[in-house]
Amino acid sequence: MVTPAPADARGRRQLLLALGSSALMAGCASPVASPDQIETAPEIIKSSLRFQKEYLLAPGDQIEVVVWRVPEASRVVVVRPDGMISLPLLQDVQAAGLSPRELADNLGQRLSSRLVSPQVNVLPQVVRQASVYVFGDVNSPAAVPLRNANNALQALAAAGGPRRSGNESQASLIRLGSDGYLRAMPLQNSPSGQPGGLMALAAVPLMADDIIFVPESRRSEVMRFLDDFVLKPLQTVLSYKLISSL
Repeated sequence: MVTPAPADARGRRQLLLALGSSALMAGCASPVASPDQIETAPEIIKSSLRFQKEYLLAPGDQIEVVVWRVPEASRVVVVRPDGMISLPLLQDVQAAGLSPRELADNLGQRLSSRLVSPQVNVLPQVVRQASVYVFGDVNSPAAVPLRNANNALQALAAAGGPRRSGNESQASLIRLGSDGYLRAMPLQNSPSGQPGGLMALAAVPLMADDIIFVPESRRSEVMRFLDDFVLKPLQTVLSYKLISSL
């Protein structure tokens, strides 16, 4: 787990805010089936802000809250649809959008008015499955379980494929790199005909929390899509936390 840096709590939900603020173009080769780094055609949009990947709690997650030496204050609870959990001594506490460590720190602070030097641990027990996300001009934009979408072609198929106006040959993959920066990368170089394009998509392996965006016609639509999230931050991807600017 990466040591967290200061950030506004809302920043963790603004997954694509960074991508709409600046672009950096870099040249690479054709796609290869590497899960850590996918080489693509030129036009890589790089974020100006850095993120870290950290599991953030969401409604439906089951967690165990352990207060050391105070078993009556410990509970196994499920994060409610409103993002809250209910605990003895504290009643309702916001949990969704926080990492287990952040929630443990918050609970410890709240309990300090009732207990002497409380030590709290939050242990995830049943959490949501890893997913990838397909957006843009597709028939059914959705989060797709990673187990059902090992590659970009499977993810697009699970989202109903592109609409008539959609252009899968211009699709881009948005991924968090090991350096903490998000990048939007074209998925195809210059595929020869439909079979070549489908093969190129099938050759791109996916990782948890990847985002595939299908524009209407041109790759410039990616920037319009990202700009939209400045005003309408993505709410479904809760695994990227803002840590710093470029």
